[in-house]
Amino acid sequence: MRSASGAACSSPTNDLTGGVGPVRRAIPPELTPLLPPADWWRVAAREVPLPTAAEMAEIDRLAIESGAIPERALIENAGRALARHLHERYPSGRVVVLAGSGHNGADALVAGRTLAAWGRSVRFVQCGSRLPSPDVLAGWNLSIEPAPALERELAAAAVAVDGILGTGLRTAPRVPQARMIERVNEARVPVVSADGPSGVDFTTGHVPGAAIRADLTVTFGWPKLGLLRFPARERVGDLLCVEIGFPPPDPAPPARAVTASWAAELLGGRSAAAHKGDAGYLAIAGGEPGMAGAVILAVRAAIRAGIGIVRVVSDPANRDIVQTSIPEVVFVDWTETDALEATLRWADAVAVGPGLGTGPERIELVRRVRGAGTAALVIDADGLNVLAAGAAEATRGPVAPGRPVLLTPHPGEMARLLGSSVAAVREDPPAAARRLADAAKATVLLKGAPTWVARPGGELRATTLVSPGFASGGMGDVLTGVCGAYTAAGLDPADAATAGLAVTALAVLHGVDEVGGSAADVPDALVPARQALGTVCPGAWPGVSLALPAVAAGRPAGAAR
Repeated sequence: MRSASGAACSSPTNDLTGGVGPVRRAIPPELTPLLPPADWWRVAAREVPLPTAAEMAEIDRLAIESGAIPERALIENAGRALARHLHERYPSGRVVVLAGSGHNGADALVAGRTLAAWGRSVRFVQCGSRLPSPDVLAGWNLSIEPAPALERELAAAAVAVDGILGTGLRTAPRVPQARMIERVNEARVPVVSADGPSGVDFTTGHVPGAAIRADLTVTFGWPKLGLLRFPARERVGDLLCVEIGFPPPDPAPPARAVTASWAAELLGGRSAAAHKGDAGYLAIAGGEPGMAGAVILAVRAAIRAGIGIVRVVSDPANRDIVQTSIPEVVFVDWTETDALEATLRWADAVAVGPGLGTGPERIELVRRVRGAGTAALVIDADGLNVLAAGAAEATRGPVAPGRPVLLTPHPGEMARLLGSSVAAVREDPPAAARRLADAAKATVLLKGAPTWVARPGGELRATTLVSPGFASGGMGDVLTGVCGAYTAAGLDPADAATAGLAVTALAVLHGVDEVGGSAADVPDALVPARQALGTVCPGAWPGVSLALPAVAAGRPAGAAR
């Protein structure tokens, strides 16, 4: 494999270059310097803030007013980056630039002017009530057609640049712009959007009315939070985040993207002199009669994630199947009080919930887990349902005072914990995750597409890799095992969740069929996924800090269940 700059970027022993998901239009074969979309995760920087539209506007304002970089320079850098990536993707044919009145319109005009200077055939259509300010044509005598020329120019174009609307949209586009957007979508011309598709909300990801369906989005500075959220993400196409000269944001936005570079740094390496104690001691409690499979999935995942020793705390009816399926684990009968208490004191981390059940005895087990020892806790599945049985307790005080805690709900479990509805959780997942994190004094991993990790105090992390392969029973049990292993190895809950999500996502993307794959396929894929973190190449695509391939339109791409 070659990097975008032509430098070698070695592949792991077990190849992880399988497809990440369908792309609406393939990259032309003549563009050999570019990484294929399946490898884009390798190039992401470690630090990728995810500002809201308002936060990005403030970053822009402060950068200009402080004198760090002039507004005109930011527009020039953005437009030229847009021109470069458009030309790499679509190297021939006429370009039509659709310029609205705002900054994105100015960026689009710079891109068109640059392409014209390079010799491309470029046409311009004014799509706002006025041309953007400042004047960015730099003395070039370029003819800008009025809006009625839009259909004619689209018919003759090989690619369109979308600069119709900007980041400030909150409601449906007004009628003139809505009609233009509809004409662009009907024209079936490849579309490259400046900063984000016109018509999407850059903060919430909502699509309140007509919205461009882009094939490629070149976003400037940092990816806006809403571009990673559905349904906007289905409109973005391939997403490239390009550096255009902003100084480091101060204060930094509270949300960040989970990247492979970040996960690689968190996990580091293991000393040749390490022993099993250095890798962590993990207890996994779960598996009522008939549900041994859930705890077995979690244990297998923890082992493949690199845990030193696992003890399974489960119903005695599961002893034979657990020890036959996973002979390296120690089985603890959860009806034996002394053995249970000793295990809770021994563990560096305890994961509770997979296949646990919610009867009175399980409620008592969760109470003991929360009250005994000092181990970090990972609470999932029925462990969360036990907490939700008294939602007031779960949301009005610490789950386990003085101990690191990671809660890993899906939207249904989150709704029960908050005494809310699933619809309300899905409407604003980041807000739901932050609310529970603050109330429970715990880190919250809210599963979805994307998955959100919230710390008490408002810090937020979002996954960048999604796949329909996550939409399968047992994926949540696998993630519990991975997060439990990384917590037992010494990572704090948010970092364990960050690393666990990155490695599990790579394992699912490259080790599980999108439709028909099984959670049982994932544990063995975790090993090559972690090995692949050694091949991350930040900076391999000059100017690009994050690159994400398009996702298929339709239902969100799935989440761990």
